[in-house]
Amino acid sequence: MAVLELLSPIALPEDVIDYIRSIFVMANEKLCARIGQQPNVHEESLDLAFLDAISSYSGPHRTVSDTVVDIDVHFVGGGWHFERLEVADIAIIATLRRLSALLRTKVLLLQSKRLYPREADFVEAHGLPRPGEFRYLVRPDGVDIRSPSSFRFDLECCYKALQIGDRQWAAIAGFESSYRIPIHYLLYHPADVPSEMSVPVQLPLPERQALSVGARVMSAELVRAKTTAYPRNYAPSFQELADSAAAPGTSMPQFMVDDLLGCREGYVPEDFSRDLGIQNIFYARDWPIVAAIVIDIDLATVDQQ
Repeated sequence: MAVLELLSPIALPEDVIDYIRSIFVMANEKLCARIGQQPNVHEESLDLAFLDAISSYSGPHRTVSDTVVDIDVHFVGGGWHFERLEVADIAIIATLRRLSALLRTKVLLLQSKRLYPREADFVEAHGLPRPGEFRYLVRPDGVDIRSPSSFRFDLECCYKALQIGDRQWAAIAGFESSYRIPIHYLLYHPADVPSEMSVPVQLPLPERQALSVGARVMSAELVRAKTTAYPRNYAPSFQELADSAAAPGTSMPQFMVDDLLGCREGYVPEDFSRDLGIQNIFYARDWPIVAAIVIDIDLATVDQQ
């Protein structure tokens, strides 16, 4: 494993940084809008919304600095995972080149978890395939969709699918220990916490809310460090992960630019095709992922920092 602290960042033109940041700002806004219109949306649906937002930028794009940025999304699949031991849902692979010559490959592994409103039940264990297959989608009992319901997100709301010491928690810690590849949590939130929203959503849709929280990234190591005092199967709250900060972790756009591309976070395999941990996370049944986002950056200049 190449230790990030020993690797100097590869300088990127400002227009490339601005372009990549804009992609994740847009994805963040779309995720917040999805939660705002459906506060009890399933976690997997947010993953799909994230992938769809990024895929709208697919294909090579040339910046003013003559750098080509190529975004590609590879969807593997979802639903029930092998023994529910998935350690990451989404992988981000950042490839840095200069005139097509490979300089560095970085990998970020994201395990997504959402903040639950106070009024929502915990149902993520079913995955996208619901019991009863398609019969689940059309129910003859006449579900009441007319009566208004309110959903509140506050500091005491919990990440109900993030449970201390459960099998997935242990699998993530074990994977990191075995392969020295860090796992990060992609934490889905509404645009602001605290906030309140009602369904059915009244049309026309309200103006887009200013985003102060949104999707955020936090290392599994830091999550474990902040929750050592809590018992097994305890689901931490927003406030408990945030501690003294305004919100947990780092905003997604800032993390992707400053931390991932800035070589503060992520994993740099010495040989992507031969790295055992990478092989397991991408190809083995024990640690499946839902999708991979590839960000291929080809710099034009020949001088290297």
